[in-house]
Amino acid sequence: ARPGFDFTAGSGNQMGPLGNLTFTNYGVFLAVAQAFEDTGVRAYKGQAPALMSNKDVLTAALRIHSVEARHASHLRQMRRAHASVGAGQVKPWITGKQSNVTSGVADVDTLVQSIYNGEELTTQATVNIVSNSGISAEKASEAFDEPLTMQQVIAIVTPFFAP
Repeated sequence: ARPGFDFTAGSGNQMGPLGNLTFTNYGVFLAVAQAFEDTGVRAYKGQAPALMSNKDVLTAALRIHSVEARHASHLRQMRRAHASVGAGQVKPWITGKQSNVTSGVADVDTLVQSIYNGEELTTQATVNIVSNSGISAEKASEAFDEPLTMQQVIAIVTPFFAP
């Protein structure tokens, strides 16, 4: 049996820090959707090396990865147009490890930030993009999405599972 889903982030008690905001506040709905899509992008990238031996599965996973990335970009644009929940000047991509989600609820903000920690890296394939190109760390971080490990993904999504 698969677990239910708790949109309050209450690990199944339906009384988590999001309360009923996910479905009553459009800005929160968009922010939660963005966070899920960004998690998906990084999760698929993190598991790609484990799929290298099966080219068909790897191809399917990388196609899903690219769709997740397009969804995340579009959700950022929607959030910026709606201008709520810290969207401000959010770009269609991640800069540094900025979530651009500020809910005012510490537990929510900490959970969301865990999705973006590590995105500030500027070294790719052992090459430091900043020192080798002269571009800023901010711009270098925008060029790549960093992978999440399975353990990181599980920690991020667990509050949304209802056993």
